[in-house]
Amino acid sequence: MSFSSPFSSPVLLPRTSLNGHVALVTGANHGIGAATARFLATAGARVFLNFLRTPSSPDPGVPDVYWRNRARDAGEVVAAIQAAGGQAEALEADLADPAVPARLFDRAERAFGPSAFLFE
Repeated sequence: MSFSSPFSSPVLLPRTSLNGHVALVTGANHGIGAATARFLATAGARVFLNFLRTPSSPDPGVPDVYWRNRARDAGEVVAAIQAAGGQAEALEADLADPAVPARLFDRAERAFGPSAFLFE
């Protein structure tokens, strides 16, 4: 499985196989979270993505591009992983809600089995 890189240098591929393992990645609709989910999938992990869309900026000092990315759905990341032969699902949920972490782990376990890794 491979992903194209927007950078001029080649994409680093993991040296360790995560085949059979489940990874839960939060903030996976953009930036580092999305890159982490893709990277883990290249190592063979089944990846469950958590994200929360934030459509508007509460801080006028933060660049608009940041908020546009935060408003994205994780569907693009899931589709990219699946198109490359990996397994991924996503759930939009706010981790600030105390009931959400248990629901998130339950949903990931029903989809792929017990989670081995959590990346926040």
